Amino acid sequence: MHPYQDYLEKLEKEHRKSAEEVIRQVYIDRNEGPSVTARELGISRQAVLYFIREYDLRAEKHQRLADHNKL
Repeated sequence: MHPYQDYLEKLEKEHRKSAEEVIRQVYIDRNEGPSVTARELGISRQAVLYFIREYDLRAEKHQRLADHNKL
């Protein structure tokens, strides 16, 4: 069983998208930190940090910021 299976199911049921898409929308697209992402999604900060590592979103976020700063 996935360590945060309950959160995965909650996010996918409420948003009708994959947990990765939901977290990406808040964490990357809206450029929020882990605490705000957790609060917005109603899940624990530890779960958000786990998913950020699991889906390698930190690297994607930093790359987007670097690309944006080049403009």
